[in-house]
Amino acid sequence: MTQVLGTGLPIFPGARAVGRLVRFDTPDDVIRIMDEGDDAAFDVIALVKDAGATFLAPIEADLAGIVCRAGNIESHLAIVSRDFQIPSLMAFAFGSEEPPDGTRVAIDCDAGTLTLAD
Repeated sequence: MTQVLGTGLPIFPGARAVGRLVRFDTPDDVIRIMDEGDDAAFDVIALVKDAGATFLAPIEADLAGIVCRAGNIESHLAIVSRDFQIPSLMAFAFGSEEPPDGTRVAIDCDAGTLTLAD
């Protein structure tokens, strides 16, 4: 059985993504991923607190997915995510403890869930 970590408002219906969960709190976190190499963001599902997280811009189009604790379907981050067709969940809430950075997770935009990846 798949473990559901939490739920949110799906932004790109029908979309799914699998990647490593990485918290982004400041532009320094984006720079750290950029320093890992050109393809580093392709395997990242970004976890952000604020739907106005414009500091993601340099890597946003390359992200596997986005999970945002705030916002709604009309938030800036949601609109940009739809434009780039990035599987995203807004107003996300974990059901229990947050997994550590690097945990492999999956976004299911049909169900509006984040689960541990199989």
